[in-house]
Amino acid sequence: MNQLVSVVIPVYKGGEYIEKTVKSILSQDYSSIELLLIDDGCPDNSGAILDDLSTSDKRIRVFHKDNGGVAEARNFGIKLAEGELIAFCDQDDLWLPSKLSKQVPLFDEQNVGVVYCGAEAAYVLENKVVKSNFSESCSGDVFEALIYENSIICCTVVARKTLLENNNAFDAESSLMGVDDWLAWLKLSLVCQFDFVPEDLAIHVFHGDNFSSNEEKMHVAELVCLDKIEPMAKEHNKSVDWDEIKQNLHVRYANTYIYNGMFNLAGDTLLKASRLKNNGKLSLKGRLLKIVPNCIWRLIQKIKRSF
Repeated sequence: MNQLVSVVIPVYKGGEYIEKTVKSILSQDYSSIELLLIDDGCPDNSGAILDDLSTSDKRIRVFHKDNGGVAEARNFGIKLAEGELIAFCDQDDLWLPSKLSKQVPLFDEQNVGVVYCGAEAAYVLENKVVKSNFSESCSGDVFEALIYENSIICCTVVARKTLLENNNAFDAESSLMGVDDWLAWLKLSLVCQFDFVPEDLAIHVFHGDNFSSNEEKMHVAELVCLDKIEPMAKEHNKSVDWDEIKQNLHVRYANTYIYNGMFNLAGDTLLKASRLKNNGKLSLKGRLLKIVPNCIWRLIQKIKRSF
């Protein structure tokens, strides 16, 4: 298979990173690609940088639009894409050269609508790289695995254009900002099979200013995502314990809040979780986090971390 793959990259204030990202895309050993750079109303010089890049390689197509958020920019790019397959990358993430050549052949199976792979997590501020753990990767009907947590990183995904368009995969509602891709994969998992390459073929870069680092907004967005996908899942006869899923989500974020020293917020979150499944243990822990002074929790946390 050597069909055209359209790579869609939304850009907003991405001038510092985009050239390196573009170079990694154009260095693919899979030759049949076009790269759509979507200037999402950049207020800085990113748009001019994109125009300069477009003169360096005929595979690059640049489009300028008013700011509407990353999901709207992806939809904009999908509509203009000429390839039957659409690949996604964020403005600061990177690809390894063999990514597409290893993913595209899996679309020979007609039931497969999405192919993803692993991605190293590169934490720039900590100068740390974390490899993927493929124990949670799955193929085929992935809805029940994916509904508990988004384990698919956007820069790893290739999907069929027709499925993306026919299922309105990316929802541009602002409250979903940061998890619109999770909702997209969930929608697609209701109508097609997934496959994956068990290799790290991309690099997911964390600078410290990524939107996904804002845990409170991400927490709210994930709840919105679940509320949106629940009626769709029921239409497709997917039966899962929604209260358990939401409880687990609350607990996951509560643990993050505790780690970050946000003890009152963690307590409130655990109390919400406890009411979903009437869990006395979570209720007790939540009340303790709210009653015991924060200075005590900080001392306990400091002692634990010293060991």
